[in-house]
Amino acid sequence: MPKLPQALAAAAFSCVLAAGLVVATGATASADRCPSSRSPRINGAKAHWTLACDMGDVKVYGWVDDTSVDGKCAVVRIRPAAGRTREFEACGFGTRETFSVTFDEQNVAEVTLRLR
Repeated sequence: MPKLPQALAAAAFSCVLAAGLVVATGATASADRCPSSRSPRINGAKAHWTLACDMGDVKVYGWVDDTSVDGKCAVVRIRPAAGRTREFEACGFGTRETFSVTFDEQNVAEVTLRLR
């Protein structure tokens, strides 16, 4: 196979593989600067979170719901630009967990909703 079609085929395969990974995990993510908020939904989970800045720190707060009788937990994962990743989970249909965490000296965080 000539190099250009081979490269295009490899790129297409990589895109399909990446899309499959997102579908397989059921995750939605956002790397947001504050102020911002999101309300994502996936099969079996929903959440709402807000990023707010104050005095150079970012606060991420909200809730996560388990919306399915599937034996899985709904998980919100928060990855700050620097520092420890935090996770909050709701396990059991109809369960809601609230969360609030502050990361010092930054204004961005990646927040993900997934099932585990």
